[in-house]
Amino acid sequence: MDNQAFYEALEEEAKDINIEDLMNEMLNSFNQEKGQAPTPTDELKVRKMVLARKYIEKEINRLMMLRDAVKADWDQKIAKKKEEIEGLNGLIEHFIKVTNKGKKLSLDVATISLKRTGPRTVVQDEEKARDFLKEHNQLEKYLKKPELNTTLLQNAYRNDFKEMVSKEAERRIIIEEKSKGPLSQKRKKEIELEVESEWADSFFSKLPDFMKYMPEKKTLSITMK
Repeated sequence: MDNQAFYEALEEEAKDINIEDLMNEMLNSFNQEKGQAPTPTDELKVRKMVLARKYIEKEINRLMMLRDAVKADWDQKIAKKKEEIEGLNGLIEHFIKVTNKGKKLSLDVATISLKRTGPRTVVQDEEKARDFLKEHNQLEKYLKKPELNTTLLQNAYRNDFKEMVSKEAERRIIIEEKSKGPLSQKRKKEIELEVESEWADSFFSKLPDFMKYMPEKKTLSITMK
């Protein structure tokens, strides 16, 4: 079967999926006894949800083209489709986080994982940021023309944090290698993430009041094959 025929077959499969029934089935799985391991049936349900999600995305694109002609009527349908994707995303994310204990799930149609966003900062009061930088003779460094480059300012705090984390991680790696020998890249990354997790709250608690701390979070990531 060539690729075109394969994708057409997947699309036909997706068309036959009843979204509401599938979501109810998954909710029933979540409501079963806690701590049970993911089953092949659960993974098949997630596979169906991924297919349904992809088909709905195609439907959204088709409906958006029609919207130009009959905008008012189609806006409601598009919103419904987007709600369905959000519902599917929520269930898939819950499955990955809770049932699959945060582990990546590889299916024939997609690879599903939790995309990590590390700690970061957000400028929440630009005027106070300007005053602060002006007081420290650094305003020109972070100015766009004519706006303040809040991204550069945010990254400056994040980069300072990453530099501290890197130095401490390197120190811990040296200590561990003295007793265990050379460490794998995976273990070195684990140590770096451990330091980041331990130090983030303390470092970012000292931000000026125009900055807002955004703790680490994980969001659903679906890569279609």
